[in-house]
Amino acid sequence: MATSPTPDPSTRDRLIAATLELIDERGESKVKVNDVVDRAGTTTGSLYWFFENRQHLINSALSERYVSHMRSVLDSVREIVRTAPDPLALMASIDVDPSEEARVTARRHQIRVLANALDDPELGAEVARVQREFLTIVTELIQDGQRDGQVRADIDAYSVALMIQSMAIGLAVADLAPDLMPDPAKWSEISKNLLRRLGG
Repeated sequence: MATSPTPDPSTRDRLIAATLELIDERGESKVKVNDVVDRAGTTTGSLYWFFENRQHLINSALSERYVSHMRSVLDSVREIVRTAPDPLALMASIDVDPSEEARVTARRHQIRVLANALDDPELGAEVARVQREFLTIVTELIQDGQRDGQVRADIDAYSVALMIQSMAIGLAVADLAPDLMPDPAKWSEISKNLLRRLGG
């Protein structure tokens, strides 16, 4: 009995890239399998070799975008730690508007990926690995500040790192309705004050 040849692994990458492009252009609900296949320059059979169904394809694409984004964030945090004389002061000086469309979209994708990770052990392991690395870097940043006297010695560095990350994820609740979103200026000031209070 003849078996079908295994598609080239680069086909999967093209399918993921095409799916993300279509999500960005049309929105997730309007992504069609035939359009993904056409844009990726492959076949429907190849798509179903790698993905169980349309939703699995979309979830995989959003998950890969999330992991890629978190790696980029890690690189940025590493650069801050490496070059800034006072990383926490630098972080406190950054204005963040939680209602910016790009941030809202990123949070929606993040929540979706985290939910998918709870049901997909392979994805869960990858997301946990990236999250663990992020939390380790931020924890070490805070511990370095404690050694230099820039951060209070009486706080638990890991708990603060997790709190900083949780604040961003927690904003997804406010994304449910416009009246739940905090005033951007007040949110920024509270975030900055929290970071300043860590000062030694």
